[in-house]
Amino acid sequence: MDILVFLSGLIALGGIYAMLAVSLNVNGGMLGLWDLGVVGYFAVGAYSYTLLTHDSPGLGMPMIAGVIGSVVITGLLSLFIGYTSLRLQSEYLLITTFAFAEIIRIIAANEEWLTNGNIGIFGLDRPFQDFIPGTIYMLFFAGLVLVVLAIYYVFAQKLADSPMGRYMRAIRENEQVTQSIGKKIFATKLKVFILSSCMVGLAGCFYVWYMSIIAPNMFTSAITFTVWTALVLGGMGNNRGAVVGAFVLILVQEATRFIPVPAEYSILLAGLRQFISGLMLILVLRFLPQGLIAEKFKSVEKLLNFQQNSMIIEPKGGRRNAAS
Repeated sequence: MDILVFLSGLIALGGIYAMLAVSLNVNGGMLGLWDLGVVGYFAVGAYSYTLLTHDSPGLGMPMIAGVIGSVVITGLLSLFIGYTSLRLQSEYLLITTFAFAEIIRIIAANEEWLTNGNIGIFGLDRPFQDFIPGTIYMLFFAGLVLVVLAIYYVFAQKLADSPMGRYMRAIRENEQVTQSIGKKIFATKLKVFILSSCMVGLAGCFYVWYMSIIAPNMFTSAITFTVWTALVLGGMGNNRGAVVGAFVLILVQEATRFIPVPAEYSILLAGLRQFISGLMLILVLRFLPQGLIAEKFKSVEKLLNFQQNSMIIEPKGGRRNAAS
């Protein structure tokens, strides 16, 4: 039973990171935004849920209200962050989003009246925990995570195959060409940025349920880099790659726990996890630059061809002709 609980926990953790990877793939993979603020939205979603549902500190609201509230609050914050930063390009956007994430963590650590500071909040309730025995609860929770992950994947895949998804990839490949056909680039970026952030915020609720505690040191920049590493390993722009990359990375990192070492070498073992992750990333970038599952590439012309073929020109004579 112990090994079953451990494997269930491993699947649940991998599923949560896969949810993050799919969410990041929406704006980082398909749209090409350099976003290092993942852990910030993750923390906002987790803290919003906790403060809405926990009794003290908190409002003691039902879980479903906490989940909805976490998504709404994360979306509103991402609206502010996106509106103020998405006009920046490449490394400037990267630095700005990273700074916002650090600000959120620092606020959580210092505002003790709201978040209980670095001590954190313990004993958080999990969904349906009162009805499911503790020995098999983690098995149920892993199944719940996989169900929600499947919803994330189907939604992201539908988005990728839609006209909106094709516009997103066209913006990623050549923003100037896409703008030349009259599309509002900033509005598209802002919508996708908010959508991706809301998906990350929802995943924060699952992280709270998984850990049953919340504290600022749970939301360091290491989470952002882990999610980006998983996305690059699996294949940027590919939702299947995002899921596979997350599970592979978490499985490899957690497998180091089975390495028998003396207690004095435990710190070195923790560093070994980062070394293995970095080594995997280097090997994949060297031999599989597109990731384990490469995205099916389409040129900007092909991505925008459906729009060009549907454009109608109205000449002075009133006769309507399809533009070639």
